[in-house]
Amino acid sequence: MDFTKIKELDAKNYMNVFARQHICFTHGEGNKLYDTYGNAYMDFFGGIAVNCLGYNYPPLVNAIVEQSKKLIHISNIFYNEPQALLCDALLEGTMFGRAFLCNSGAEANEAAIKLVRKYFYASAKKKFKILTALDSFHGRTLATLTATGQEKYQKPFAPLPEGFLHVPFNDFEALKARVNSDDEIAAVFLECVQGESGVRPVDYEYLINAYALCKSKGILLVLDEVQTGMGRTGKMFGFEHYGVQPDIITVAKGLGGGFPVAACLARNEIADAFKPGDHGSTFGGGPLACAAALVVVNELKNTPLLSQVEKMGRYLSARLMKLRKYKFVKDVRGIGLLQAVELSKSLKNAEIAGKMLSKGFIINAAGHNTLRFAPPYTITKAEIDAMADALNEIFASTNI
Repeated sequence: MDFTKIKELDAKNYMNVFARQHICFTHGEGNKLYDTYGNAYMDFFGGIAVNCLGYNYPPLVNAIVEQSKKLIHISNIFYNEPQALLCDALLEGTMFGRAFLCNSGAEANEAAIKLVRKYFYASAKKKFKILTALDSFHGRTLATLTATGQEKYQKPFAPLPEGFLHVPFNDFEALKARVNSDDEIAAVFLECVQGESGVRPVDYEYLINAYALCKSKGILLVLDEVQTGMGRTGKMFGFEHYGVQPDIITVAKGLGGGFPVAACLARNEIADAFKPGDHGSTFGGGPLACAAALVVVNELKNTPLLSQVEKMGRYLSARLMKLRKYKFVKDVRGIGLLQAVELSKSLKNAEIAGKMLSKGFIINAAGHNTLRFAPPYTITKAEIDAMADALNEIFASTNI
């Protein structure tokens, strides 16, 4: 279809909730995407850190094709072989005992919030409040939006659900003061990296102290690994870099390699609070989604992919670090293949991302005026060099 016609149909029919770029992709191969005019773009955004295996990855494509020939959907009232295999693979080697499968990160976080509350309700303890960090992002449902520590997302949808509190990120004294002043706090809910707010990693001391505080107070530690889980940081889960043992984690994005699937993983003693009828999902954990996710999990566990992420993450970071020679580059930070360049206010990140797009590279303008990089795990040194060289050319031509 002609691109103009596609835009006309979109403008006519789709709710106006996305600020779309004026490109329509038709297909992908490896780490590249191709638009309706045949132009190629190197993808350093991965569908918002989702397409971890790139495009047209044979094992993933084959699994989806073969499963679609057998069974696409079946009610969770019945058993489901791909679901059973996926949960077993996901939980193996972790401290978690059970999983709940759903369709998105927001749904996984909703499940975590409900599980926290049900756990304390079943224990007859008056603990129900969820303490999260300012600048966090946990989803766009009403509950996860309220958990999100950003007023700009919340204000148009008031009144919001009760029972959510926020403290500054990476400020342990503020966290401790809030926890010590409120006996109704049930869980501390944090991200290992605040991705939407400009790739801001949690400080090591902050997270281990938060973990110890939760344990001492009988509070659950929940980690939102929607963006950092499934290998994005060079380890299966981001928390593995910190030596903590959370009670609940949520994963999504990369879990399906592009197919919508998410999970909430919990320790047995926590997960046992859920009883039949407490929670559910019509589409969550369907055979097709689980077949796709099982490929991702197996690739991460049985191939050198995780070490590749760690290696390419260090290389990407090193190339981006060279850009600190420009006075308008405030910071370069990240972990694994989730990196960011923060710019001063004199230079707009959206403008730079737009210029990179015109050069054939997809990067993202994230919060705190940052450029976010979350390429597929299959990215190569040569592709990183090409992107970094293009960004350097843009910076060099900037008259600031």
